[in-house]
Amino acid sequence: MHQRLNTSVFPDPDALMDSFARVTGHLAARAPDPRRALRLRPAADGRPFALDEGGGAWRTLDFIDGARTFQYLEGPAQAAEAAAAAARLVADLADLHPPPPEAIPGFHDVAGRLDALEAARTADTAGRAAGCGDLVDAVLAHRPLAEEVAAARGDGRLPERTVHNDAKTENILFDEATGRALCLVDLDTVGPGTVLFDVGDLVRSGATALGEDGDPYALEVRHDLVDAVLGGYARAGAAWLTPSEVALLPRAGPLMALESAARFLTDHLRGDVYFRVDGPGHNLRRAANQLRLLELL
Repeated sequence: MHQRLNTSVFPDPDALMDSFARVTGHLAARAPDPRRALRLRPAADGRPFALDEGGGAWRTLDFIDGARTFQYLEGPAQAAEAAAAAARLVADLADLHPPPPEAIPGFHDVAGRLDALEAARTADTAGRAAGCGDLVDAVLAHRPLAEEVAAARGDGRLPERTVHNDAKTENILFDEATGRALCLVDLDTVGPGTVLFDVGDLVRSGATALGEDGDPYALEVRHDLVDAVLGGYARAGAAWLTPSEVALLPRAGPLMALESAARFLTDHLRGDVYFRVDGPGHNLRRAANQLRLLELL
């Protein structure tokens, strides 16, 4: 499988692929079944990626046969499987030294994301602040959640671990024949963080069958799936999760929904410069949807 690197998000392909090669090599060494880990193929010159004539950066991975992804979690058993796979990844990377660096600085700094939202409203570069003031206020009203998690990270109740950092449902490969989770993909974001980031992304992306830009008032959360993710992660990580991490797991879904709401709304205020949109107001609908998800969770 050939992948072109997104140098808009990751402008330094050398640094990105150095980390990616270390992570995939470490995981592959722990997975005797080749289908349970991504395996990187070096370029002809031995480097982990190659440049085409136009300067595009490409990497090659072994294709994993008989596997598929899902946009949403289809039931509690699958939800628990997905969560266990995310927990195994953290356990397998615990002894990778030195740990990989942060791929996108401040990516999950939720308090920082809220600061950016306030700054975007003040700057109002796209002239949109007047049309979404109530939604901005509603998102910012949840700042105590971001501060609670930041404080727990600061005082050690949420220890820093090497986590996936984008463990949404679509980034987990499942065996088509058995339904068992095989491994996580899109490992570019692997780096320092808290287990809440991975658990929260699974909950946020998988526990509702409504797209990110759907009608927020049609949104329904399947709490059996939420419980299965939290329980599946806690069981799979029982040997290393601390009691304070387990106690804070229910904060994971709301936290990541808050971050997403802030990011979509900030991009709307800046004129839709980061996320791809299908027309005016797309990011605004996404932000309203994530705020509703946060409230339901």
